[in-house]
Amino acid sequence: MKRGGLLVAVVVTAAACGNGAGSQDQADGSGTLAADSAQMAQFRVELIEADREFAAAVRDRGLGAWLSAFTPSGMMISEGTPHAGQEGIRQAVLPWFADSLFALTWEPTLSAVSRSGDLGYTIGSYEVTAEGDSGPVTGSGTYLTVWRRQSDGTWKVEADIGNPAGQ
Repeated sequence: MKRGGLLVAVVVTAAACGNGAGSQDQADGSGTLAADSAQMAQFRVELIEADREFAAAVRDRGLGAWLSAFTPSGMMISEGTPHAGQEGIRQAVLPWFADSLFALTWEPTLSAVSRSGDLGYTIGSYEVTAEGDSGPVTGSGTYLTVWRRQSDGTWKVEADIGNPAGQ
């Protein structure tokens, strides 16, 4: 998928999630009943927690934790290039995790969930340290992660994009 197509999908998902943030027992257009506002608030809390657990798992377990957070068809944009599926994502991030100085931390600051309760997103800030030409280099930025609720009630990453500060 081209970068523009993924960005459109992310924007549409974000808009759909934002519109449902305060919904109360309204039909979602598919003939199913949307979750009430208390359930929506709980879903938003779950997403923040899922994102924090994702960050802790990556800090503790590295590459395997990064990959296991994504759905099989998940996508990620890194340095303006989309990477699709587990293998595409693995190839993109393998150099990061091979760097002995690599450290990635992040903190979600906002979450939203679609009225149907099956899609959501988190937004937050991150900090990364890696080997530079003359030693460690630290950078920071913001990110948007799109999540999909799985049949077991857990959340998995459908799409992730980071935006380095100053770009």
